[in-house]
Amino acid sequence: MLALSVATACDPRPRVAQPCVSLARERSCSPFCAPPAHAGEPDAAAVESCGGGDDWTHGAVWRGGELLAELLHAQPCLVRERGVLEIGAGTGVAGLAAAAAGAAHVTLTDRDLSASSASLSLNPALQGAVDVRRLAWGDAPSLAAALSAAGGRFEVVLAADVVYPQSTAALPALLETVRNATAPLGRALLLYVERDARVSEALGAGLRGFGGACGRVELGAKAALFELGGAGGGAGGG
Repeated sequence: MLALSVATACDPRPRVAQPCVSLARERSCSPFCAPPAHAGEPDAAAVESCGGGDDWTHGAVWRGGELLAELLHAQPCLVRERGVLEIGAGTGVAGLAAAAAGAAHVTLTDRDLSASSASLSLNPALQGAVDVRRLAWGDAPSLAAALSAAGGRFEVVLAADVVYPQSTAALPALLETVRNATAPLGRALLLYVERDARVSEALGAGLRGFGGACGRVELGAKAALFELGGAGGGAGGG
C-alpha cells in the first residue's frame, strides 16, 4: 500500500496552461496550475475559460488532478522507471507529473487531446518521454493500439477526477479500460473527489466488482486515492 510520508523529491513540476477549478472550502489552487484560478463552485467565468458549451469540464485542472500530481511529485517511486498511462487526461497534469518524477514513458489519453497537447508543448524537457493518444473508455481498438505502441500493458495507470455526476453512466467502461490496461503486477491509481453521495455509491459498487486488489487512502476532505491491482496480481508497494 501507499506510504504518504515520503519526503518531497526535487523533480521540477510540470507547467500547464489551463486554469484551476477547485472548491475553496476544500483546497486552494495548486502551484501546478497557471493563473487565473477560479474558486468555489463552477461559475460562468470558469465555464467560459474552459471553452464554454456543455463540456465545461474540458481544459481545466480539477482538484483530483492537483492532488494526484502533488502525490507523484512527493513520491516519485510510484512511477519512476515505469510505463505510465493516464486515462481521461484532460490537461495531462498527473501524467506530466509522472514524467517529471522519472517515469520511463507516459502516454496521455483522452477523447479530445487539445488540452494535453497544449500542456505538453509547455514542457519541452518532458516531450521525449510523453506521447498523446485518443482513447475513449470501453473502446477496445483504441486501447489495443495504445498497448501495442507501449509494448504491452502499463505498469501504472493514472486517472484523476474522472468520476463525477455527469460521468456516472460511463463508469463501467472506465473501470473496464483501467482493468484491461493495467499489467498483471501493475497498479492503477484512481484519485476520486466526492461531489455526490450517489456517485460514491456507484463507484464503490464498481470497485467491488473490479476483480483485483483494492486499497484506499484518504487525502483530505472528500478526496481519496484508490490503489487497484492489475488482474492476476495485487497492488505492489512503492
